[in-house]
Amino acid sequence: MSWWTEKRFRMIQNNLRDIDAGMDVESYVETLKEFEANVCMVGCGGITAFHPTRLECQKTSPYLKDDFFGNLLRRCHENGIRVIARFDFSKTHIQFLTTHPEWFSKSIQGEPVLYNDTAAACVNGPYQQECSLQILEEVISNYPVDGVFFNMFGYQTRDYSGRYVGICQCESCRKRFALYSGGMELPTQENEEDPVYRKYQEFRKFTTQDLLEKIYRKVKELNPETAVCTYSSRHVDLVRSESNSAVDRPLPFWAMESESNVAFVQETFNNRFSSNCVINAVDIFYRFMGVSPYLNELRLYGDMAAGGNLDWCIIGGFETYPDKMNFEGTKRVFRFHKKYEDIFSRLQPCGEILLVNPAGDGEDARKEYLGIYKMLKEAHLPFEVMDGRETDLLAEKADAYRVIILPGIKELPIKAAQALEKSGAVIIGTGLALEKDGALLKKLFSVTLKEKLEPVRGSYMLTEPKSVFRNFRERDWVYLDKEYRYMEPEEGNRNYMPLISASMYGPPERCFGHEVTEQSCVSIREGKSVYFPWMPGLLYYSQGYEDFKKLFLDVLWKDGLQREPGQGGLISAEAPSCAEVLFHRCGEDKYLLQILNYSGFNGTTFSEPLPLEARFTFPGLEVKKAQCLEADGKRKIACDGKLKVPVKGLYKAVLITAKER
Repeated sequence: MSWWTEKRFRMIQNNLRDIDAGMDVESYVETLKEFEANVCMVGCGGITAFHPTRLECQKTSPYLKDDFFGNLLRRCHENGIRVIARFDFSKTHIQFLTTHPEWFSKSIQGEPVLYNDTAAACVNGPYQQECSLQILEEVISNYPVDGVFFNMFGYQTRDYSGRYVGICQCESCRKRFALYSGGMELPTQENEEDPVYRKYQEFRKFTTQDLLEKIYRKVKELNPETAVCTYSSRHVDLVRSESNSAVDRPLPFWAMESESNVAFVQETFNNRFSSNCVINAVDIFYRFMGVSPYLNELRLYGDMAAGGNLDWCIIGGFETYPDKMNFEGTKRVFRFHKKYEDIFSRLQPCGEILLVNPAGDGEDARKEYLGIYKMLKEAHLPFEVMDGRETDLLAEKADAYRVIILPGIKELPIKAAQALEKSGAVIIGTGLALEKDGALLKKLFSVTLKEKLEPVRGSYMLTEPKSVFRNFRERDWVYLDKEYRYMEPEEGNRNYMPLISASMYGPPERCFGHEVTEQSCVSIREGKSVYFPWMPGLLYYSQGYEDFKKLFLDVLWKDGLQREPGQGGLISAEAPSCAEVLFHRCGEDKYLLQILNYSGFNGTTFSEPLPLEARFTFPGLEVKKAQCLEADGKRKIACDGKLKVPVKGLYKAVLITAKER
């Protein structure tokens, strides 16, 4: 069993600058121990070598004294701390432009892509294809590193300032794309309607994965116990992602980034593990100031609560970092994780709902997914997530759930489609799922999509029948926005929510003429599937009205789970929507109930949370014992089949001993 599979670890990443090559190693290691970190990630090679390299293809830090990386590795190992070596092959020093111009990317204008004293190296050029392997061989052959991480792996079309630099036009790309495509010229614009660009997208994916596979094999050939980590789920052991902020990022702010990133990996794969990095900085432009301490801790708790590794990052060393406000909060989470690491290393999801992430299917699909994710979290319904690109795994797991939700999934291969059709789960499609595969849409949902409703704005949905939409006793109309497709359900389907056509909306004297049409906004193939020909998730995520959540949940209970709220399932919760509830198995007859308190979040600001209380029953469990996990140990709390949990801070965890009924 490899070290990264045994237990979830606690890692700090110090993004080293050239000047940090003279950092005090002893002080650094002592600070890691204060944080209770048992893994660190530090710069090693690529843009800058932090060791005395003998290779001519990389530049050593001018501040290097002795062997900084080797000394740090030795002292960390002597103190029981593992070291992941960080590499960045996306750029190298501009001094190599004159001697090795074939290494580098070229813009549309045929110029190298420069940033300060670095130039971007192309995925298909000799530097990334050959020199990267030489650098790895030198490091792994000379140092017993525990892992390797690759920053900015793959194609880059924007620089650090966000400036668009375009599709690489270097000779290596021209030749390889022509060979891959059967003679096509490289596209110069990112146009989804252009078949050449679509072929280029395939090419980018293939060449990136091909290089990563080559690197993975090289690393394992040199040392099979070295973990490989980057922002990919293929040819890696640790899947990297980030919880980060940016001052210009469009709202809404996605607060649950950590737990959703971790679940995406942990609940999809059995042989890969999440390392979701909590970025301390408020933005890449402002690396030396941290986010709110409450946001920082919530992100770390999210990593931990979802069953991932703890992973936190600052730039430079600890002593020179000018903002230490988040140090104590990070230590607090790391100490708690260390105390209960056996529990956190055994978390297994136990949701009866599967939410499939439409990764790679576009921005609208992403928002549809996040909106449905938010709905389920606020309703405190245990669910699992899966990478929608892993269709073989989806086919394998299709029988493991009562409900499978496909938010904005554009297409599915035959194997996955057949598995869903045979599954006992109710399949729910939202966000115009399978819009481009009419045959599969008809097979799974018994509907045929027709033309778009244009314009949508000014239309409404009639909340009938009230026996289904029980949250709408006094609100008969809910507005419709974004996209809607007319649909033709098969005769056996049940159909809810008649579409109300748009009418005049101004001036007030002319606001009349709406008509209830024969079109519906939900169609049900009883016991089999539910289809929404519009975008409830995207609307809830983007516009925030609870009506969209309530419409979806009313249908989910009635025709998905096919029971009343609070009945069935392992656990049922009554809690404010700002309380995120997570529930996992953590051993034989053991369950971990966790609550994250988001009451201090107002949409843009994270402040001190308000106290809240959550109440639980356990329809599917016979509870024997409940214990709060505290910083100083476990404390038994009363549970007679009902459990009341007060939460005064950001986080609470309760270990439950129980048998399934």
